[in-house]
Amino acid sequence: MKTFAWQGRVLFWYAQIVWRTARYTVQGQEHFDRARATGRPLIVTAWHGMTLPLPGYFIRREEKIIEQYLVVITDDPRTAMLEAMVRDVGVVPFAISMEDESMTAARRLIEMIRQMKEGKSLLLFPDGPDGPAGVPKTGAVFIAQKSRGLIVPMGLFTATAYRVPRWDRYMIPLPFSRIALYIGEPWEIGRQDELGQACDLLRRRLNKVEQAAEELYHVG
Repeated sequence: MKTFAWQGRVLFWYAQIVWRTARYTVQGQEHFDRARATGRPLIVTAWHGMTLPLPGYFIRREEKIIEQYLVVITDDPRTAMLEAMVRDVGVVPFAISMEDESMTAARRLIEMIRQMKEGKSLLLFPDGPDGPAGVPKTGAVFIAQKSRGLIVPMGLFTATAYRVPRWDRYMIPLPFSRIALYIGEPWEIGRQDELGQACDLLRRRLNKVEQAAEELYHVG
């Protein structure tokens, strides 16, 4: 466990270098601002491979914004690494497996949704932690439905990054990279919406903003 925590610290230190030196080109900022203005909890979503560069957007804008967020992390031996990293960022981690149907997982999920209803927002990578890539878990849209949060899809792209050769092609940008971020329009999942259809809509919207981010990068 100490090894995993140490790895999380190293990843956080490297991520800080990226966040402080990268140049973020952002399109769709008005969508995020409009969603925040509603006062409702936000569910900022991106594909799992974009986990590292995304917090830099919040930190570069206004560092205290990130402290308003929760994040779901995997509930397995990797938890120590992820928890060390996200706590250093300032986000509150919730170790919940989207496939765990135990009472412990249910209690954690209920507590997270309660905190969202009381003002917290959520960073959510719906195809994590183990894929398949680009396929949202139903647990992700369940959280959105029960919390009555607004989903804000985000896509990121940079050509100057190492992509880990695994299922999500995890993006590790180089320091001083130019990173394009495209923010899509906020939307919500209705109380009566079918979860499978909601997952498909989330998949299509995240693919759309990912493609838009790549186009923004090449235009900019």
